[in-house]
Formats: sequence, structure tokens, C-alpha cells
Amino acid sequence: MEGSEELREALVTLRRENDLLRVETTHANLLLKALDAVLCVDGGDDPFAGVFSALMPVFDCSHAIVLIEPKNETEGLECVASSAPSAVGSLWAQDKLLEKALAGRIITTVADSDVAARPGVPGLDFTGREPALYLPLGVRGRRGLMLLLRSDGKPGFDRAHVALAKKFSLLASHAFAAKRANQTEMERHRLKHLTEQLEASQQALRHRANHDQLTDLPNRAYIEELVEEAIASKLEGEELALAFIDLDNFKRVNDIHGHAAGDALLREVSKRMRCTIRHSDILGRISGDEFVIVLNHIGRHSDISALVKRICNRLREPFHIEGTEIHPSASIGVAIHPVHGGDYDTLRRHADMAMYHAKIVSKGSIAFFNRQLEKKATEKHILEQELRNALDMHAFHCALQQKVDIRTGAIVGFEALARRVDRHGIMHAPMTFLPLANELGLLNDITDLVICDLERELPRLDARFGAGVRYSVNITPNQAANMQFMQRLVEQLRNTGRPESFMLELTEESLAVTGPFQSHVLPLLRDAGIGLSIDDFGTGYSSLATIADLTVDELKIDRSLISSIHNRPRSQSILRAIESMGTALGISVVAEGIETMEENLYLMAQTGLRIGQGYLFHKPQLLTALLQETPATPRPGHDRNNREPACSDAA
Repeated sequence: MEGSEELREALVTLRRENDLLRVETTHANLLLKALDAVLCVDGGDDPFAGVFSALMPVFDCSHAIVLIEPKNETEGLECVASSAPSAVGSLWAQDKLLEKALAGRIITTVADSDVAARPGVPGLDFTGREPALYLPLGVRGRRGLMLLLRSDGKPGFDRAHVALAKKFSLLASHAFAAKRANQTEMERHRLKHLTEQLEASQQALRHRANHDQLTDLPNRAYIEELVEEAIASKLEGEELALAFIDLDNFKRVNDIHGHAAGDALLREVSKRMRCTIRHSDILGRISGDEFVIVLNHIGRHSDISALVKRICNRLREPFHIEGTEIHPSASIGVAIHPVHGGDYDTLRRHADMAMYHAKIVSKGSIAFFNRQLEKKATEKHILEQELRNALDMHAFHCALQQKVDIRTGAIVGFEALARRVDRHGIMHAPMTFLPLANELGLLNDITDLVICDLERELPRLDARFGAGVRYSVNITPNQAANMQFMQRLVEQLRNTGRPESFMLELTEESLAVTGPFQSHVLPLLRDAGIGLSIDDFGTGYSSLATIADLTVDELKIDRSLISSIHNRPRSQSILRAIESMGTALGISVVAEGIETMEENLYLMAQTGLRIGQGYLFHKPQLLTALLQETPATPRPGHDRNNREPACSDAA
């Protein structure tokens, strides 16, 4: 019996210890759950909810509150979490108990303690006289505590609760510290990643700001910066060269093949030049079809010539763009530092001058800057200002040259030409201003002034020469390709009330480069009753098929075929062929540039041509002067020693 009693006591003890172990295990698991929840604090709308749900069953408490010292200097503690959400954000005045808990002590109070009553907390029935447990807790790097409360008459917290609280307080503080350290490290990595992203973005923006989007070459501003850096870093006595490159006839590529093909050509040109230059050289695109190359570390000038010539030859080779073979060329001007300029702007300007000189001499060639080019550029600038001033002062006027029946001498028409009259009353020949005016885009305005002169004097011209006389107006290839200008011109001629009295003279070159002319411009002319004449015919641009398709009214044989025709059998054969074609197609044929009696006699005797034009019959004369002179029967005659160059390439 005695052994059975001992066994029974042992079983009871074992059962008690087992129950205690079970409770401790449960508590330990809940503490672990609470610590896991600690690691999730600062995330979500209610970050401490997981901590509360794990701890409150362990301590059998009614409410849980987390208080921490605020960031500002406000006295008291801020409630940052509570099982009663409405209490969050409230401020708690610090008392001795709170100060001790903040200092790291575990504190318990019992019901009916002598703790002074606390002010009411929204959503929390707490007077300060309920059993409470204060747990020190470091949160977000600041001192704080967790306050556990019991209500509804529950007894106070026992030693086991205090022991658990010590464990949790210690472990939670370490967990918060570790979490904060981990967050700091994560934040450091995040900031590093953001910094790298920012640097990459800034680098991409800098590249985009400094490079041409089409070719990815350095742009105008960046090239200037690179050249200035190259100049500053070069050794004493060392030279560098700047080559200015302009593609020849690039506009024709856009007109014929479209802008997409033009862009593709620019990309291929840039790639080809990249592969041709040296690693030390700098290639950039400054605008449209203009490029610059900075040639660094050069020795002899012959080395520059060899490099530039290689580039020029590579650009002569055909490009295959969208299934089409395109044969471009490039004119190149070169300026050398320091002899031709000490900074980028001067070098670029002088290289630009040399490039234009190369283009004038022969497209696809190379020219080096010299002071004579600068002198010519200065003169050109002065002339440009004079032209613009003359345009503002309406100093461009209409001059007329007669078209006559070579067999009777009767006037059958006039060619309207532009003449500039300066403030001294001196009339300037067309070749002194027309090429530059064309380059500057001023011809449209000059043509408008010529037409206005002609329109204003039409009644007097009719009274003098008859209403059946027809007036020809010259149009350049660029003007013929400009739909807006052509529409305005047609409307201007309509406004005269007799557009059928006018004829537009286009060169053969116009037909070669103005694709839209036949489909867009020609219908405008036909609808208005305006005639069409092909000037300078026979110089080799047009084909018989083109002439037939355009249904032109007149062919003007180029003066190069008429000059000394009585002594040139080859020109005679060509003239007969043109005359036969005109007869077959019903097109009037005009011989222009007749200057000698021998030429005129041959035309009268050996051809059926009737209409001629040239200095033999009449020099171009200002419209106002023509109307003021006494009418006389025109007679063939000329003065070779006082001859003005004919102008048939622009109004």
C-alpha cells in the first residue's frame, strides 16, 4: 500500500509538471508568435495587431497599448498602437511609473492601487486603478513600453507573468533593434540602387541632350564643347583640323525618294564616316545634311588632305537605301587650328566658307580655307545686305525683252526679267544678284515684285503692243517644286483678269527634279489657261517622253545651239530634229540668243522657225523705259561691245 501511495504522488507530480510544461510550451509558442509579429511591425494598416493577438491570451489581459517617446519635444508619450484603435494618437502624461518603465523596469500594479487616476483615453475604459503590467520596449529607435491591462475584476499579474514579460521585453527589444538594423541595411541598398538608377537616368539624359537622335552622333552644342576641350588639351605646336561636310543635292533625295529614305541615307552616311575616321577623331552632325569632323593629332598638312580625301571618296560610293541605289557626294571644307582660328566658332565658320567654295568649284570636292575666301565671304555678306535692303525698298523691277517674228520683225511677245535698280538709278545685271538671291530664298519675293510691275502696266502695254501679246515669266526649279509658291503665283496671274496672256518658262532641270509638278502644278496652270514653256531646251535634262507628257506650249532652244549655227553642222542637225519634233507635237519652237545677222539669216533660210529672241533684235529694257520711248518698227541690229548678259534662269 505504501508503494502505491508513492506511485500515486509521483503520478500527480508528473501530471502537474506535465501540465506546467504544457502551459510553458503554449506560452513559449505564443511568445515566438509574438516575436514573429514584431518583425512585421511597421507594415500594413495595423502593424501591432499580430503582436497583440499573440500576447493578450498569454497574459489574459483585456487591453494592450504601445507608448513611445514622440520625435518632437512634446511632453508625454504617444500611443502608436492599441487593441482599442481609437486610442491611437493620444498623448499620455509621464508619471513615475511610466518613467521607471521607460528606464527598463518591469512594473506591475494591482487593483485599487494608489496610482493617481489617469485622464480618459478615447475608446479605452482605463482609470489607472486596474491591474497593469508595464513592459519596457524599444520601438523605432526610441524609448517606449507596452502596457497590458486587466479589467472586469480579474486578479493582477503573477510572478509567472512577470517572468514571461521579462523574456518578451528582452527578446522584443533585440528583435526591434535587429529589424531596425536590417531596415537600415535594406534602406542603404535601396538608396544605392536608387542612386545607381538616378545616375543611369542622368547619363541617358546627358547622352540624349548631347547627341543627335537620328544618327546618335554628337550634336552641334556637344561638338563645340568637345572641340574647345581638344583645343585646350593639345600640346604646344600641335595642330588640329576641322572638316565641314555637306552632302550634295540631298534635297533631291528627299524630293524623289521621300524623307524616310533621306533619314536612312543620313544614318548610313554617319556609319560610313565613323568607319573611315581614326579613333582619335570626332564626328558630329550639326544640322540637316551637315557634319563636322575634328581631326586630332595631325602632323603634316598632307596627312589632313589624305584623311579628308579618303572620307570624300568613301561618300562617293553608292548607298543602297530601301532597294534603291543612291549616289551622293559631299563637298568638304577644312580649317586648321591655330592658323585659321583659335576657337571652335571661328574654325567652323572658316571651314564652312571653304566648303561652299568647294561646292561652287565642283560638287564632291575639297577646299582648304584661305584669307581670300574670307574676303569673298565678306563681300557676299555685304551683297546680301544690299539685296535685302533693295527688296525692302522695292528696288527690283520688271524688264522686258521682245520675242519677234524673225521674218517680219513684228513683236509677238515679251520675256519678263528681274532687274535691280540702285539708289543712283544704275541697273544691275541679273548675274550680280540672282544666284545669291536664289541661295538666300529671296527669288519668290523678287518674282512677286516683277509680276506686280507687269500687272500694273498691262493696260498701257495693251495700248502700245496689243492685247494679243503674251508675257513669259521665268520660274526656277526650286520655285516649281514649291507648291505653296506656285499656287500663289497662279492666283496672282488670275487676278490680272487675263491669265491666258501669261506663260511660265521652266528650265529642263525643273522637269528633272520636280516630281509633283506634273501631278499637282500642271493642272493648276491648265485650269487657269496659263501656258508652259521649256527654256534652255537642248541642254540634256529632258526626254522626248517628258515633253509629250507635259503637253508644253513652247520650246525655247538654248542659245548654245544657236550661237554660230551657220558654221556648226552638228548644231544644225539637232535644230532640225527639234523643229521636226515641235511640228509633230504642235509645239511652238523659239530660237533664243540670236545675236548676229549671220545666225538670223541662216534660221530664215534653212529652217521654218518664225519666232526669235536675242540682242540682235532687242536688249532687255525696264518696263517703264520701254513705255516711255517713241514707238518704232523693230529692226535687227546690235552692239557687240555694249552687250548685257542674257538671263533666262530666273524672273
